[in-house]
Amino acid sequence: MLAHGLCPACARALGPYVGGRCRACGLPLPWPAAGQPLLCGDCLTSPPPWQGLALHGQYHGPLRQLILRFKHGGKPALAFLLAGMLADAASCLPLPDAVLGIPQHEDHLRRRGYNQAHELAVALGLLLSLPVRPGLLRRPADSPHQTGLTAAQRQRNAAGSFQAADVRGLHLWLVDDIITTGSTLRAASAELRRAGAARVDVLALARTPRP
Repeated sequence: MLAHGLCPACARALGPYVGGRCRACGLPLPWPAAGQPLLCGDCLTSPPPWQGLALHGQYHGPLRQLILRFKHGGKPALAFLLAGMLADAASCLPLPDAVLGIPQHEDHLRRRGYNQAHELAVALGLLLSLPVRPGLLRRPADSPHQTGLTAAQRQRNAAGSFQAADVRGLHLWLVDDIITTGSTLRAASAELRRAGAARVDVLALARTPRP
């Protein structure tokens, strides 16, 4: 059977990353994984507020092109193909009480027409029969675009951007398309934990190299 409805050549080109990477943030590391999972220097000194990570691949080549079509090319229907890859990556994680995507401010949502992270979360919920609860996390302030910002600028940009509902005792999967510096996911996960989430796992399609 072809993986996720893809021909063999495309399945190989879009296959998961198999090299060494940080087990906490997914940053590609310059040595192969062997034995215990590895941590990058940043995660050793400042561990992220999430517990588990599911990541499909690196943000380059055909996977990057597919994500760009999904995110900026007006192709939200690609969420179902991409969610299949995400479901495979998340098979190592315990199933959550609910799934949600990184929210967008309403102005940003109006400009793009859809939130790619929410579309991924909905498709993933359908694939795995999991409840999708976007209302658990809001983005009341429209922060500036992250493109071109340094890691420190992204962190300042994301700080205080999110507002969580009462999530006491819940295990949540937080979905995004790409991890660049991780600042957005750190801020969102920290807010969910502050609001009482028992566990937050992060799921993303791809990780960029260190910016």
